[in-house]
Amino acid sequence: MNTHSEENIAAGRKQFDIVWLLSCTAVTTVAVALRFVLLGLKPFHHDEGVNGWFLTNLFRDGVYKYDPANYHGPTLYYISLAFSKLFGLETIPVRWSVAIWGVLTVVLAFFLRRYIGHIGALSAAWFLALSPGMVFISRYFIHEIFFVFLSLAFVVAVVLFIEKERAGPIAIGWTALLLLVCFFPSTLNIASALAGDDRSRYVSYGVGFFVVEAILVFLVIRMLMAWRDGRPIYFLLASACVSLLFATKETAFITLGTMAIAAGFVWLWRLVLTKARGESAADDLSDGDLTWTRFREAMGSGIDLYLLMLAGAVLFLYIFVLFFSSFFSYPEGVGQAFEAYNIWTKTGSRDHADNGLFAYIKWAIRIESPLVVLSALGTAIAFYRSRHRFAMFAGLWTLGLFLAYTIIPYKTPWLALSFLLPACIAGGYAINEIAKWMRPAAAALLIAATAVLGYQTYEINFVRYDDDQMPYVYAHTRREFLEMVRQIESYAEKSGKGKQASVEVVSPDYWPLVWYLKDHPNAVFHGKLTETRDADIIVAKKREQDAEVIRRYSASHLYVGIYPLRPGVDLVLLVRKDLAGNEGKELYRLNDR
Repeated sequence: MNTHSEENIAAGRKQFDIVWLLSCTAVTTVAVALRFVLLGLKPFHHDEGVNGWFLTNLFRDGVYKYDPANYHGPTLYYISLAFSKLFGLETIPVRWSVAIWGVLTVVLAFFLRRYIGHIGALSAAWFLALSPGMVFISRYFIHEIFFVFLSLAFVVAVVLFIEKERAGPIAIGWTALLLLVCFFPSTLNIASALAGDDRSRYVSYGVGFFVVEAILVFLVIRMLMAWRDGRPIYFLLASACVSLLFATKETAFITLGTMAIAAGFVWLWRLVLTKARGESAADDLSDGDLTWTRFREAMGSGIDLYLLMLAGAVLFLYIFVLFFSSFFSYPEGVGQAFEAYNIWTKTGSRDHADNGLFAYIKWAIRIESPLVVLSALGTAIAFYRSRHRFAMFAGLWTLGLFLAYTIIPYKTPWLALSFLLPACIAGGYAINEIAKWMRPAAAALLIAATAVLGYQTYEINFVRYDDDQMPYVYAHTRREFLEMVRQIESYAEKSGKGKQASVEVVSPDYWPLVWYLKDHPNAVFHGKLTETRDADIIVAKKREQDAEVIRRYSASHLYVGIYPLRPGVDLVLLVRKDLAGNEGKELYRLNDR
């Protein structure tokens, strides 16, 4: 009888695992489709163009020098460099290097099923996959999505470390990748020193030393797996995530500080309520080990404790120095990393876009309303029941970051992703707990949330992606800009010079045109009016430069079109008269437009 019961339980568990795996696969498939399909649809944003310029220099010249005044940390450029080397320095491969982290953020949510339930983890992953903001910024070549991924990866690594988890294949794979990246500069430096200017010897030495490096990484992983069943791997991954967070954006201290405060408040809340109401009964969610006492036990004692702390500190510092020094080619970057915080405090103290104090709540209600409602509901349930530590932590993580970024005057849409991430987790927990009481109600909420988020995601990502009235669309490049790029390419070919045609950009506003003309060696970005009568193609700014454009270029050029760059900025495309033909118009007619 017992044997028969055990077989039934095993069969039920196997069937459930199959359903779980199929559900995870379906959610991940949707996440992939929304992030990778039609990635070239919207033109590069201004910030993407600047990031693309840094990447182009790194790709072609092997040079990147961290500047604290320029758009966050270095990780984005080295990650996208790998994708560019493999798939080409083009818009879609470069955006792949960001979209992949959006998908992996969804995958990480599956690891939370022990803490927010199977339905909760699937719901949280579904919300992350479908969130309009998560999808929109995943399709942007900026730092934010990798930063969000690292935030969740840090949390997952810490809870798995506390729970005495034996390191699994995914954790081992990430550790191996990190070690390969850490050792890789030495591989290149030694190969370069031995080969000199001989390219073929350099490649041969590089491959040989990489094989040696891979063997060393294998031995290190074997050693770590023999150390307390590989449990320290999670601690080392958490340390690496913290280092990479700082190497990605200066706002890492806000995220990590909020997490620390949230964890402390959960401990205090439970301490007070446990004394008043007694310990709550256990249920299907097992996060009872997520305590400071368990964390301290997980750290070990004696030599184990000291070795673990030393290894974590060394890994943190090594990764930090590795990226900020541009893989040891620019040591000044390490010192400049700290200067970034002086610059950020000045930037963060002003609302450059006049979005107002309540910008984030207005944007969220406008386009992420199901997540606002469900995350608030999940947080309320968690604190009322005072039983599930992780859900309480996720709710406070959401609230803390929302309040922090609301108080800070500087506001941009992508900063909202930092609190949108835990909001999805808290929302998933709400669905899980409501399903215990009333499954039809939970199903209705999930369907309604899916309908609203799905429509908003489609609209903002595939229809109104350049409409400034939409949340997350922040001074975005207009779709007509790509037509101007096509016209430049067409007239360059018509000139018979192809990519060698001379393109003179005299408009003071031109980003992201630098990215789209990166393969045109004779494209010059003056940013002001100059004597360029011999240029095949000229790009000027409408209205502001009309009078001077007419005066300087009427004898040599015609205009073939006016194209919006972004709200309030239009560009005029001028072409040499013999190239423009019947398609061109005399410049004096600019006054009529």
